[in-house]
Amino acid sequence: MKMESQIASHPSAWRIDMDMTDNLPVKQSSVELKKTLLSKYYEYLPYNRLHKESVVNVLHFREMGTSMTYSQNPSRTKPSSSHKRNQCFYTRSLCAAKFVSSVQALQYPITNVGQSTEEIDERLRPRQFEYHPTDPSLMAVGTLDGEVVILNHETGNIIKYISPCQQISGILGLCWLKKQPSKLLVGSDNDALRLYDINNVTSKLEDGYSIPAVTFDDFEQLTSVHVNSTDDRCLTSGYSKKVAIYDVCTGQRLQLFTDMHREPINVAKFSNHSPNLLATSSFDRDVKMWDLRQDPMRPCYTASSSRGNVMVCFSPDDLYLLVSAVDNEVKQLLAVDGRLHTDFGIVSTGISYNYTRSYYMNGRDYIISGSCEEPAIRVCCAQTGRRLKDISLENSGVGSSIYVQSLRSDPFRHFNMAVLASYSGRKTKNEIIKVNLLSTSHCAEEHNTGPNVHRPSYGKGG
Repeated sequence: MKMESQIASHPSAWRIDMDMTDNLPVKQSSVELKKTLLSKYYEYLPYNRLHKESVVNVLHFREMGTSMTYSQNPSRTKPSSSHKRNQCFYTRSLCAAKFVSSVQALQYPITNVGQSTEEIDERLRPRQFEYHPTDPSLMAVGTLDGEVVILNHETGNIIKYISPCQQISGILGLCWLKKQPSKLLVGSDNDALRLYDINNVTSKLEDGYSIPAVTFDDFEQLTSVHVNSTDDRCLTSGYSKKVAIYDVCTGQRLQLFTDMHREPINVAKFSNHSPNLLATSSFDRDVKMWDLRQDPMRPCYTASSSRGNVMVCFSPDDLYLLVSAVDNEVKQLLAVDGRLHTDFGIVSTGISYNYTRSYYMNGRDYIISGSCEEPAIRVCCAQTGRRLKDISLENSGVGSSIYVQSLRSDPFRHFNMAVLASYSGRKTKNEIIKVNLLSTSHCAEEHNTGPNVHRPSYGKGG
């Protein structure tokens, strides 16, 4: 049992030479036990692939419309015409093949402007970000200075710029509309909630500030915003027990729910496909499902964590809820009734303020998880809970530590993500780092260590 707990806690540490330990031969029984435990807690390859494949072979078999038949001799791998595969199968096989060749994930920042000390103060100070729902190249980035930039994260160019109002406040919530993807909902820590149409803002600062398309009634202590699947309603939550529902077109508050939880509601999310279903997560350790068509004070069900909940999100198909509680307590629940489906078993640190956030990746195939007191990102299979990979953020700063503030998977690229990293030390700062699990760090020079993102020339008034 001791060996099993050690492997479960640090599975990557057990990827060692099983033939020798301390220059002494290992018994065959111990080797078999290690293999069994590793297969229980760790995925050897993505999508439970058991054999290493070359990209060339996968592409060849895809063109032939066949699958692979393996023998103990890799050179005798043959196509099997009797098993036709769909495009999803080959996409997953390509990912597994590329994953094998990627020794260390490619990482590079996309919100830094330069390397000199003089330029460091001109760096964007991101606080929140969201990928665009339909354009694979765009990302909205909200800053601690109240700016919102629409960034081409592939080239590093700022496409649009939403300037802050006279009262500067940090951006805490961003949400793109789904059916009107040019519109972006922005929530600030001064309780302001506004909707902008990026087609009507420019790429540089002009006199005054960007005019919103819709201004909403303020919501006190706002921290989270979200829009439903039909783009007609949005909700807000924050450091209170309240949740507000707004009309997206007019900005009018339609409903204000009080005392939905016993403690502040960190995150509230609409489902991806039903405009009336929403989930709330709170520090009171409860996650609740609500239906706006029913009694607003009676949840459909309540599920509980052992520690305070930091966030909740629906799987892309709404079949599951992914719940993240303080200090690496990450679980997947059945959305229909809140029953536990998967406990990812991430080891806790014992730090009471180690706030954990988790999101789905590759549809709902995998989850990614990170915590604000750790530099690591965990990648786990959403169905089995087994760990695929741990990624340590590369800290280029001298005399500083790096932590995971937040993260999102790239909705258009398998095994790609962006991480909001926070540095602490002699000079604290935030930046967004892109991570590609299918490419390796030695390719960084080809990427020029990531694009340099420069602010437009605003002058002192910006």
